[in-house]
Amino acid sequence: MRLALPSRADDRTKRRSKIPEWIAAASCGDVDAQLALAWEYARGDAVDADFVTAWKWFDRAASSGQENAVLHRARFLQLRGVPEGIRELRKLAAKGNWRAQFWLGTHYQSQHGRLSQLRAAAWYGRSHKCGFLGGKLAKLAQLRRIAHQPFRTLFAAKVTLGFVSTFMQLFRRDEALETHEMLMYRLKSRSP
Repeated sequence: MRLALPSRADDRTKRRSKIPEWIAAASCGDVDAQLALAWEYARGDAVDADFVTAWKWFDRAASSGQENAVLHRARFLQLRGVPEGIRELRKLAAKGNWRAQFWLGTHYQSQHGRLSQLRAAAWYGRSHKCGFLGGKLAKLAQLRRIAHQPFRTLFAAKVTLGFVSTFMQLFRRDEALETHEMLMYRLKSRSP
């Protein structure tokens, strides 16, 4: 059984009704179900918040060795202010994981001091180089925030152009997928 991580768009009652199913799957070793349960207990909107239970599920999922599970455990620790979370995120970021790089950027952005703010921009830029289109926008927005007044307008313009460019790249990708799907349909309809 393959379960997807719950999205925020799902309403609470729908997620609440899936809890018994996730518990059964998670107990059998399904990493996706373990992560879904962990985030539900960490968030506390579909079930009562319980960080101990959330930690148990995050740790159990991460013990599987899957990079995604280790990433989510690190994110949970980082959000709770545990230094081990930052260390794990750095290890994953060094391997080229764009989510870890982006989350490190958000961590440094929340810190005080110019060096932390510059680190945030650097990590956002790395996440973009590793494949996350939003990393470019986050980097430009971060640079605009920390720039001195004469350069803020320049960075604001770059953020706007970056947004348009990113939107166009996403649009082209969707268009390319639709074209590919149409070609596959035509090829399938011609085969005997």
